[in-house]
Amino acid sequence: MKAILLEQTGGSEQLQYADMPTPMLNKNQVLVKVAAAPVNFIDTVIREGSMPPGMMPELPFVSGVEGSGTIVDSNGTPLKKGQKVAYLGPIGASMYAQYTAVDADKLIVLDDEANLLEAGSMPVTYFTAYHMLHNVVRAQQGKIALVYASTGGVGTALIQLAKAAGVTVIALDRKDAKVAQALTLGADYAFNSTGDWLEQVMQVTAGKGVDYIFNPVAGDTIKQDLEALATLGHIVIFGFLAGVGKSNLQAEVANHFGKAPTISYSEIYATYFNNFPLVKASLERVFELLREGKLSPVYSTMPLIEAAKAHDLIQSGQILGKMLLIPASSE
Repeated sequence: MKAILLEQTGGSEQLQYADMPTPMLNKNQVLVKVAAAPVNFIDTVIREGSMPPGMMPELPFVSGVEGSGTIVDSNGTPLKKGQKVAYLGPIGASMYAQYTAVDADKLIVLDDEANLLEAGSMPVTYFTAYHMLHNVVRAQQGKIALVYASTGGVGTALIQLAKAAGVTVIALDRKDAKVAQALTLGADYAFNSTGDWLEQVMQVTAGKGVDYIFNPVAGDTIKQDLEALATLGHIVIFGFLAGVGKSNLQAEVANHFGKAPTISYSEIYATYFNNFPLVKASLERVFELLREGKLSPVYSTMPLIEAAKAHDLIQSGQILGKMLLIPASSE
């Protein structure tokens, strides 16, 4: 089979389109013919060798932690050959390939009529968004949410899932074109985060502020987040794109202690490895909402052989929603 192999860390040129053996199956694993392998930012971090200590996988390595496909060998499990499936896996799931071996109990079985590209674009971003909305902040109808990086993969999922839950959405993005795009994705309001967005947020909330903030940026944004937060509001930090910042979190919270703010940190693999039934139930609900027509994944595609180009586009911020790598047809 063909796969994208990483033998040494570095730039995108290190992603090699190579021949590899089709995976051998262990007990309780099935063989999946990959239909769509999304590119995630963590894939670029691994490729560069910039993972935190102890988290870098051994090389050679095949990237990809999610996707969709069709079972071609059920290997004695209750699953059946020909079933369409989606998958959210750990680092090392090896989705940048024509075939991958997956633990049967980690797969989400899809309807026969499911669109595998739509379904493949969803596991990481829509689980991340659903988990934060429904398991972490327990979003309530009529509340107001502020979504950073609103046209990225998680951002677009947050907008759609929040609207499906009856939550008003205020989107933040760094470029005017993306601000406009956020409105077309369903946001009620959208502002450029390089401008005076805090004043704009307070205006549209009549000075009340927002109930939920979903922030993958971190850095020193906590100060403005606390100012924008309504009393009894909840901030969820799910990334550190701007680093840890220099703010004294304890001091900043003390300045707004009268709001009794809640600050949570969401990392999907903490849940994945400690409460997978919650992950599976959340993903099943996501795909139920998709079937009901309440979600519309945003994605684009490239051939698997162009994985290096896809990484470059991801790192330059030129992708709206998710980028899917599509393996060449195989027998």
